[in-house]
Amino acid sequence: MTTKVTPTLKKNRVEILDVIRGFAIFGILIANIQSWSGYKFIPFEHMATLPYYDYNELLHYLFMFFIDTKFYTLFSLLFGIGFYIQFNKQRDNQKAFMKTYRRRLGFLMMFGAIHSFFWSGDILLIYGAVGLIFVMFRNLQKSTILQLSIFFYFSWLIYDAIIALYFPQLLNYEYTAYKTYPDMAPEELTYIFQNGSLYEVLQANWHNLYYRYVDLVPSGRLTKVLALFLLGFYLMSIDYFTTYAKSLKLFLFYAVSGSLITYMAYEIGGSMASFSHNLTNVAYKAVAVTGQILLALSYISLLAILDEQKFFKKFFHLFAYVGRMSFTSYLMHTLFGYLIFYPFFGGLFGTMGLVEITLLALILYTFQIVFSFVWLKIFSFGPLEWVWRCLTYGKMFPILRQKKESH
Repeated sequence: MTTKVTPTLKKNRVEILDVIRGFAIFGILIANIQSWSGYKFIPFEHMATLPYYDYNELLHYLFMFFIDTKFYTLFSLLFGIGFYIQFNKQRDNQKAFMKTYRRRLGFLMMFGAIHSFFWSGDILLIYGAVGLIFVMFRNLQKSTILQLSIFFYFSWLIYDAIIALYFPQLLNYEYTAYKTYPDMAPEELTYIFQNGSLYEVLQANWHNLYYRYVDLVPSGRLTKVLALFLLGFYLMSIDYFTTYAKSLKLFLFYAVSGSLITYMAYEIGGSMASFSHNLTNVAYKAVAVTGQILLALSYISLLAILDEQKFFKKFFHLFAYVGRMSFTSYLMHTLFGYLIFYPFFGGLFGTMGLVEITLLALILYTFQIVFSFVWLKIFSFGPLEWVWRCLTYGKMFPILRQKKESH
């Protein structure tokens, strides 16, 4: 007998997960605004002409160490966690549940395709596509899921090592800015994003989108995302967030080892975005991704520990508001990018250093906290969360909060 598939109720939400989700949105904003603003396209020789150059350089290295790749790691873990929460209550109704969940992934891919049309850094289409593979592993033993997660997380290094040994010049080119493409100089792209029409800007975005998907292979992003989905599923299956995440010893292990390994990666030096041209770069990638996951796990533990303290709990509850609207919050970032930096609106592309961009990101995230807080006082879901839910279940859910609802 098939029972009806229903969405996860708000009362069943785990608040620490919303805190982590909101924190991840903040880190993703810090990481992505460097591209929207044009900072990553500024040629290295022009960097010194920016205001606060020394502070820009310091922030760049701090962000490389503590932010780059760590927050998409958190977001990917949360995807696997979210699937486990929904799947676990429907284990006896898998056929109907999986039909609904695959439809959910299909609509996620639709949103991602639309988003990619406007911004090359979209992650939703990738998540939806990888998610269709990820759900195939749902009924395996917990230990097997953990082993597969470790395998997929590092497996791409095998083909990268083969390329380093036998095809060292494949996609190997000189970087003249933090973001460089083999067929178009950073100055050319900057000119378009500063002076182009909407159509010209979209064309430049499609150019960048093409290379984003090319870069997925040398960076191992696809198998890493699959691995992180599996790891999130595994962590939720062992009650990690209520049993282990609050351990101070575990936090110290993750933080110290993750920091040391990440420091080692930057001492080795290398690139994640292109195929390795020697085995030293393969070693760099292996060390860097190890530090990446350890630091991401340390952030989870730190938030879980601090969330137990009364003084911090109220502060972290602010992250939870954004976390409950993470889909809307994530897509809102692209709206910020267009309104502030692109030529047909604010026109500030390529004009700001990292200090100014970071201050702007803090202002924008503060706005998202206020917006999410006010919205959720009136409505039960974020606007895009509501649309996605209605499409997934094929019915109109009431969006206005009921009087008895609370946060």
